[in-house]
Amino acid sequence: MQDNTNSTRNLDALRIIAACAVVILHYSDYVKDTQVGQFMVAHTWHFNLFVDLFFVVSGFVIASQYLGRVGDPMSIGRFLWRRLARIYPLHLATLAFYVALALALHFGIARTDNTARYPLSDLPAQPLLLHAIDGARLTFNFPSWSLSAEMFCYVLFPLIAITVTRNKALIIALVVLPALANSAYAAATGTGSWADWINKGGAFRALPAFNLGVACYLFRDQIARWPVIPGAVTALLAAFILAGSWLPEMADLIVIYAIATLAIQSDCTCRDTLLTTFGFDRWSSLTYSCYMLHIPVATIVLTFGARDLAPHLPGGRLTLIPVAIVVLAIASLASLRWFENPMRRYLNDAFDRRIGTRRPVAVAARPDTRR
Repeated sequence: MQDNTNSTRNLDALRIIAACAVVILHYSDYVKDTQVGQFMVAHTWHFNLFVDLFFVVSGFVIASQYLGRVGDPMSIGRFLWRRLARIYPLHLATLAFYVALALALHFGIARTDNTARYPLSDLPAQPLLLHAIDGARLTFNFPSWSLSAEMFCYVLFPLIAITVTRNKALIIALVVLPALANSAYAAATGTGSWADWINKGGAFRALPAFNLGVACYLFRDQIARWPVIPGAVTALLAAFILAGSWLPEMADLIVIYAIATLAIQSDCTCRDTLLTTFGFDRWSSLTYSCYMLHIPVATIVLTFGARDLAPHLPGGRLTLIPVAIVVLAIASLASLRWFENPMRRYLNDAFDRRIGTRRPVAVAARPDTRR
């Protein structure tokens, strides 16, 4: 079968939709004292599982680009550096924003009702991307926990790649065993569903999803031969969005895995869905920017801005939600064009100059603009 893994249009469409859903989830919390906000909070809590879709997509794309290319220390170092070059600059920039805010709070220059969110004691874990393993709580730019979880998967990827190169069927065990281990630990400790792990255990929550993405890449030919159900991706996605709040978390997680797998099937057979017909995939390059910047924008517009503006607006803080979304869109475009892309190119070129090698052609031909 022809390898069509260069087509990820449906996965790209899902990524930007997932990022927008996470924004809706978090922005709803800022207006939970209104009827609209209460409704949104009650019916969008399951949107947090869209982060698991990111992990599946990440596993698929990383496998498509690097499987068979991380067999020695030099190639592993190049792989990890390129992943850091993609995610670290914006993480560090948003962390610096909140560190500056924490210092302003400490010296009485600014004030907040949630001082526990800015503890300087949590700083060591944040720059080291360790806060999804055993973080004390969600702090600073808290969506960055998923970057820590992804980095955990990236570090393990060379071992995963070596394992499945010898026997690709072993990837099934690498999906099932971490999921079973998570379930056993959750049951033994009474911590609840592992689909809810974030700062404590978020890295282990990500691993089954990431490995599922790798598995989908390895078995893409078989997935492409599955019976085609027209409209399945869109219908299942719509059902999840509208009715997912009535399902248990683990059931929702399985639905997310199914949505990602069906999107991969569509991409492997180069089939359009309503997601690509409406052009959602065209905005996928903004996924990471939107995801990482939506909380800093909310801090500026919905927290600090609302103190002066909300009392004078008919809908109060609710009226500022569209303003925050517009600001987020502009900030995301600016960040991608003038900060993230230049920094990624600079860091990758610096690494290549340091080791005296060129970027592999296959990777250079497909710029990584994933979240």
